[in-house]
Amino acid sequence: MARRKILLINKFYHDKGPAGGVGRYLVQEEEDLLRAGWDVIPFAMADQDARPSPWDRYFVRARDYSSARYGGGAIGDALSLIWNREAARNLDALLTETRPDVAHLHNIYHHLSPSILPVLRRHRVPVVMTLHDLRLLCPAIHMLRDGEICERCKGGRLHQAVLGKCVKESRAASLLAAVETGHQRWRGLYRNHVKVFLCPSRFIRDKYIQWGFPAAQLEHLPNFVDLEEWHPGHLDAGVPRDSYLYFGRISREKGLRTLLDAQAMWEKSHAEGAVAEAPLRLRIAGSGPCADNLKARVALLKLKTVDLLGPLDQAGLRAALSRARFTVLPSECYENGPMAALESLASGVPLVGTDLGGVPEMIQDGINGIIIPNRDPDGILAGLIKATTLGNAAAAARHWAETAAARTRHMTHLQDIFARYLAD
Repeated sequence: MARRKILLINKFYHDKGPAGGVGRYLVQEEEDLLRAGWDVIPFAMADQDARPSPWDRYFVRARDYSSARYGGGAIGDALSLIWNREAARNLDALLTETRPDVAHLHNIYHHLSPSILPVLRRHRVPVVMTLHDLRLLCPAIHMLRDGEICERCKGGRLHQAVLGKCVKESRAASLLAAVETGHQRWRGLYRNHVKVFLCPSRFIRDKYIQWGFPAAQLEHLPNFVDLEEWHPGHLDAGVPRDSYLYFGRISREKGLRTLLDAQAMWEKSHAEGAVAEAPLRLRIAGSGPCADNLKARVALLKLKTVDLLGPLDQAGLRAALSRARFTVLPSECYENGPMAALESLASGVPLVGTDLGGVPEMIQDGINGIIIPNRDPDGILAGLIKATTLGNAAAAARHWAETAAARTRHMTHLQDIFARYLAD
């Protein structure tokens, strides 16, 4: 029997830096599919961190869309964001040579663009796509405007993104993103070329349905965590649990400014005798565009119980988790199925998270963590203090991860989905 061939497509073919949780997912997916007997063919951008592959000669030129650009080359990059001819051309050649049985797409917009979708259809390759975020709905991805939840673009009103300068606080960048979103919607590029969209949270599935995607085309498949890599036994039981931890991207939508305000209130209220519980140290690990702003905010508030750890490798993160009574995810945007939350719970560290997006689906309030209000320092502080009194939450956190987010179960289900469309 011939080995099955799968095409894995993502703008990054690695798990470094900006690849984030999607990159980690991709790397682990490839490992498991190879182990299960699939031939895996990657297609991605040829950036400096791209992993070597026999097929990397087909990777496309790397482009940087992290900030608004003007001048030489900017027009070409803008056009490629909407329709990347190089990506379509290279993928056509790759498909002609490899003839895969199915394709699994992750984040293709911007760097690869939907130009590859008609190519896959022409080669009769069925497409499964995971929706890691809200980019097919919102030009700015996060559905945030001026720091608040925004759904003004619903119903095709994409000019709202331009009016709000929602992308990089630039009207030009927002216009480009709105044109890209409008173009793919007008042509039905995703809806007409993707067999099924996989949704890591029920919230994301419901949101896409609310914005007009067919329910039959959307399937809930929760993210997974490697229960062997993230395990309570890997933490150091001999160190004091004297802190709580945030780890992840340091960016505006993550709610860290509000979290610092809550920590400042905890310090002040305890010093004045209004709160008996002494503040735990807040330790923040990660990097991102707001790292310098966060450092300045800590200094402005004169916080004495905050440590900025910077980015950590896995060993450093395990050491930080060892000291944490719980982790915190104070997001002010619609999160999907954040990997940091799964890694915390699998490690037996309870989670305190806001009541937005898919995060509440991961928290059994008062059992394996605490659900807190978003953008509310008083409510966040109350939740943090409540989290210090959780009993046996470590065991409950690990149990939730084992029953709801096991890697083996996820990969079995994923392969069943692939097989379903192979049969077509």
